[in-house]
Amino acid sequence: MREDGMHCHCLLADRAIAELEGPDVRKFLQGLVTVDISKLGPERSLYGALLTPQGKILFDFFLSAPGEERILLDVEASRQNELIQRLSMYRLRSRVAIRARAEGWCVVAFPGARPAAFDLPERRGAVRSLAGGMLLVDPRLAALGLRWIGPRERLAEVLAVIGGEEAAPETYLRLRLRQGVAEGSAEMPPGRALPLEYNFEALDAVDFAKGCFVGQEVTARMHYRARPRKRLLPVQLEGRAAPGMVVATAEGRDAGELRAVHDTLGLALLRLELLARPQSHPLECDGARVLPSWPQWLEVEEKNPLQQVSDRI
Repeated sequence: MREDGMHCHCLLADRAIAELEGPDVRKFLQGLVTVDISKLGPERSLYGALLTPQGKILFDFFLSAPGEERILLDVEASRQNELIQRLSMYRLRSRVAIRARAEGWCVVAFPGARPAAFDLPERRGAVRSLAGGMLLVDPRLAALGLRWIGPRERLAEVLAVIGGEEAAPETYLRLRLRQGVAEGSAEMPPGRALPLEYNFEALDAVDFAKGCFVGQEVTARMHYRARPRKRLLPVQLEGRAAPGMVVATAEGRDAGELRAVHDTLGLALLRLELLARPQSHPLECDGARVLPSWPQWLEVEEKNPLQQVSDRI
């Protein structure tokens, strides 16, 4: 949302659509991805991931279902073919076709747009059909606004309904960073990122009641027994820093690393035990001060460690 309170739209050129279709499509995906495909339908979208057998994130994506035997995945454009190849490895005899959607489709974000203004419930993942595509409330957080996937040639019809002037994709990025939500392989390194450290349970991106999926055993063990030792948190930066740089405590201990940076906003994967120690603050990254915060939406069983720090960070 713009600073003056008016919503805008951002064409996300770094996104693409993969399409899965066939009588076995739901059964096929149910055994692979982190979310419960039975909850996916014409009125509900999902956000989830495909993991390695060791429980590390390989791909994250948005899922929509225009029909019972058809599912669309909103994915990173640069990794679309890689995802299709990976899914094809699992297909075996399943009656499902996996392909890239025609280039004529696009993904548009409406950062901060309120669902109720556009005939959608104030509920993350809510969906309605619009202009040959699907308009959805971000299934991670309703505060991130709306998202439309559909034929680029009909985008004008969507804008006639939703309105909002065009803005650079950085507008959506800034909102996402302020909310503390990671997205894509640059922020969640494939084969390295654990979904619970990136708050997938709080973002409704992993379902522990659905049964088996690839990487489920490791993920469930962390959820029920070990608990994450790190969490991805939004940070404010005072000084220059770059993704991948180490975040250190005031005593020089390794507190984690930056995963995203845009101007003074960022995301950092931080060790919870060190966040709870007042003597660890302020955190720094090569001379830049790193000020973490705990998002209001991040309600998890472990206590917010920043509440234990007496002084404002």
